[in-house]
Amino acid sequence: MSAVRRDLFILAFFVLLTRLPFIIQPIQGDDPYYLYGAMHAQIEPLHPHHAKYVFQGVEVKMQGHPHPPLNAWILGGILALTGDVMEPVFHGVYLLFSLICGIAVYFIAQKYARQPLLATLLFLSTPVFWVNGMSLESDIPLLACLMTGMALFIHGRVWWAMVPLFLAGLAAYQSVALIPVLWLLRRGYLQACAPALGVISYQLFERITSGVFPVAVSVGYFQEYGLQRLVTKMGSAAALTGHLAWLAGPVAVWEWSWALLAGIPAAFWDWNPLFWVSFGIGVMILWRVDGFLGWWIRIFFAAAVILFFAGSARYLLPIAPAICIWAANKISEDRLTFAIAAQMMLAGMLAVTNYQHWDGYKQFVEKLKPQIQATLDANQDVWVDGEWGIRFYAEAVGAQPLKQNQEFRSGDLVLHHQLGGIATRAGTLQPIVTTKIEPVLPFRLIGLDAKSGWASASFGQRSFDVTFAPVDVLTAYQVIDRLPTVSDLPMNAPEVETQVLSGIFDLEQETNRWMAKRASLLLKPSPGVLEVTAYTPRAVELILKVDNKEVHRQKLEEGLHTIESPPIHVEGESVLITLETDTSFIASGDTRELGLILQRVRIK
Repeated sequence: MSAVRRDLFILAFFVLLTRLPFIIQPIQGDDPYYLYGAMHAQIEPLHPHHAKYVFQGVEVKMQGHPHPPLNAWILGGILALTGDVMEPVFHGVYLLFSLICGIAVYFIAQKYARQPLLATLLFLSTPVFWVNGMSLESDIPLLACLMTGMALFIHGRVWWAMVPLFLAGLAAYQSVALIPVLWLLRRGYLQACAPALGVISYQLFERITSGVFPVAVSVGYFQEYGLQRLVTKMGSAAALTGHLAWLAGPVAVWEWSWALLAGIPAAFWDWNPLFWVSFGIGVMILWRVDGFLGWWIRIFFAAAVILFFAGSARYLLPIAPAICIWAANKISEDRLTFAIAAQMMLAGMLAVTNYQHWDGYKQFVEKLKPQIQATLDANQDVWVDGEWGIRFYAEAVGAQPLKQNQEFRSGDLVLHHQLGGIATRAGTLQPIVTTKIEPVLPFRLIGLDAKSGWASASFGQRSFDVTFAPVDVLTAYQVIDRLPTVSDLPMNAPEVETQVLSGIFDLEQETNRWMAKRASLLLKPSPGVLEVTAYTPRAVELILKVDNKEVHRQKLEEGLHTIESPPIHVEGESVLITLETDTSFIASGDTRELGLILQRVRIK
């Protein structure tokens, strides 16, 4: 057996060793969104991203998804063969992309590493490659295309390289960052543009067949949700810098450099060493790596900072091979072996934690199946408030995604998870089952009390966190009839918890609550006029309804207002009050549809 064949056998065995224990990995992260595209591909094979789904309580078009449809096509093909989402089958197919990544990186390492096998094993031990390798997101297929194209390009097969590079353009817009990296090799300048050709082809195809450039839809969502604001970008860049330290691991990359002092001011942002030490190491890597590998790292890092807003560790997967090759070249074989072992240990523990997190959602829905079925049999609705795995498994048994301002009927069932729910307030909800997801190990990639930016910098900037706090708290609520007890409802009154039905959010500054474009609540009937005290940061028209009948509307300029309706006449034990604004907006870093700020609603 030749040395190359032996090395490839070892790499394949290593991939199988790290992937097969997690072959039954539950649906996680953004998997459901790609699966929506795969399901729509059964209807429109050429347009999987014409799917629509509810995201954070609002229906969106998948044409605005920040990735072209290659991953949805792959998942759609598997789904066409299986007829259902069977986790082991899907992960078994996606395991092949991990194998392709390992083989491609090995041939790249042959060109640039003193010890190609060990450099590649260090890459395969990268925690984010290990953990995200068991997801159905586009990151690993993208990496397989990018690394295969780069390997072919480096070894002079520039025309053959165009095929995987073109596919990379159909997998992610980020792929175009590889073009200037390949140009550094001073050959095949035209062929290196294949990722851009893939991106442009997709845009033109959609424009011709549907009249829309998908990237324009994406930009529209970015502007609507304020995802490219400076504060958001700064948090994302800080998290990405810290993630650099863990691609090959501190054991492999640590060396003294003045660049490490960058971690000191970062400590004022987050005092935890998991952030500021990682940040310093990340700056050191950007500063110290030279030559082709250095530019590879810096170009892709800059692209991640510019293009992305969430600061997720997976965005840096395309530069993990470069960092691992650089680290393998500068340290001794003994230290390199120890670094691989350390990375494997960390990656394994993070993978176990990740598995237990997503399995918690699956088991929660499994436990509630009898209750869900009984609710559906009674012609009531089951709603799931949240995203990710809980959404997927709940919808699989008949639940509907909860929209903002959703109103319920008595007897409905609502599944809510604290970490990712849209926090719709409904006083008629009575908790019946509550479960905490508590992985056995204290490592956290995301969590209620974790400041980890592994998935998104909105949770924090640490690459991972260490805490025994629950990852998430899951609650099943039954909708019940509950009569109002007061006709005067300040937003800081305890009765808010039982009399608000929808569209009014958490208390802020002791007296204020944001309301959505539409909000509803119950008051105890009383003779008089309906009075609303509210602050609006912009000009709006406010509409007041009593028992679904409009009683007053008034245009409001910016400022604090007290609005009164004509005298109202109601009978019975409760009166339904509905407040609507003619327009709404979404604040930077928020996903809620906001109308105005309420202070008080009463009948006087």
